This record gives sequence, C-alpha cells and structure tokens, in this order.
Amino acid sequence: MVTRIQRTQGTGTSTKKFTFSGWIKKASNTTSNDQVVFESNNDANNRITTYFRGSTNNTFNIYGALSGSTIINIETTRLFRDISAWYHIVVAVDTTQGTAADRVKIYVNGTQETAFNYTSTYPSQDANLPIGSSSYVNTVGYYAHGGSSAFDGCMSHLHFIDGTAYAASSFGETDATTGEWKIKTSPSVTYGNNGFFILKDGNSVTDQSGNGNNLTVATGTLTKTED
Repeated sequence: MVTRIQRTQGTGTSTKKFTFSGWIKKASNTTSNDQVVFESNNDANNRITTYFRGSTNNTFNIYGALSGSTIINIETTRLFRDISAWYHIVVAVDTTQGTAADRVKIYVNGTQETAFNYTSTYPSQDANLPIGSSSYVNTVGYYAHGGSSAFDGCMSHLHFIDGTAYAASSFGETDATTGEWKIKTSPSVTYGNNGFFILKDGNSVTDQSGNGNNLTVATGTLTKTED
C-alpha cells in the first residue's frame, strides 16, 4: 500500500514564492514509474510536482501546470542512481525575478544545478503558481491523482516554505572537518502561513516549524528507519 502523507492548505502567504527542502535517499532505481517527492495540487491540471524520473532517466524534475497549461518543466542532466547516498534537494521558486532562470532554482547537496535536459520552461514574471492557495493539498511521497508514482526510499528534515525562496545554505552547511554537506537541524527561516517542518528526528509528521501545520498519514505506514 502506498504511504500517503498530506495536508490541506489554508490561506497562503504567497502564490509566487516557495521553497521545498529535503534530505532524500532512494531505495531503488528499477521502477519504471516516476517517484514523487513533494507536490502541491488542486487537481491534475493545477499542480506543482517535484519528482525523480523513472529507471530509464533517473533525473530530477519540477513540473507545474495551471489551468491545464504547462508553466514549469525543468529536468536536470544530473542522474540520481546512487541508492546508498543521501541527496539534499532544494527547490526554490520566485516568479518576481526579472531573469527567467532565477525564477526556479534547484540545488543538490548545496550546489545549484545549471545544466538541464531539453529546453526548460520557466514561469512568466510575476506569474501566480498553483501553490499557496486555500484548499490545495500538499502531499509528500506520492502523486495525488494516481498511485503509480509513489516514492520508494527514505526522507528526512522536510521543509516547505510559503512565501520565500531560500538557497540551500539556509538548510545545510559544509562540515569544517570532513568537507561534507550536512544538515542544519534548526534553520533560521520564515515558514509563512502554510509552511511546515516534518520528519525531523524520526517518522513524526507533527509540524516542527511552530505553525502547527501538522500533516497526516492518510494511508499506509510511515516507518522510522535509522541510517
């Protein structure tokens, strides 16, 4: 059974700016289906979806649709095939930016991705996004309109920021001794009305941001796994 983690939003801080940050470890590359990490959706035609492409690609993507029209479609050239590794992935979106490439940024382990497959689609300046609106549903680990795109693996320290686009350095830092990118366990960020922080020290979906925006496990079982 697919594990479904979700929360229905209230009135948002912004429909133009948001950040998602999470530490992600894939368990498998063999599935041909996409693996959704985070999504905000009203229906299939109005959504923001971040996901790993299936086994023939193993890229990371962000896709956005508004009223059935594609407004964001970006796919990394970087491949995510190491199932022994944790990846810190940050997606920061700010449609108020004057330069198109600055409106959607993807960071992996602290470094901004700049190489993408195909011709990337960026939202127009000041465009409203299918996020931050009341009644939209935020989901973690599955595609809300079908069960074939569930995530297979582990997640930790998931942040959703409503109203601000943050760089990866807000959530991680380089260890002075090892040189490895590591978690900031209590980042100094402003979460906004719908923001949340879950999976901080285990499998709890109770919001740690101070907002009280708790998610629920609608189906399946969320298992605590120490790595």
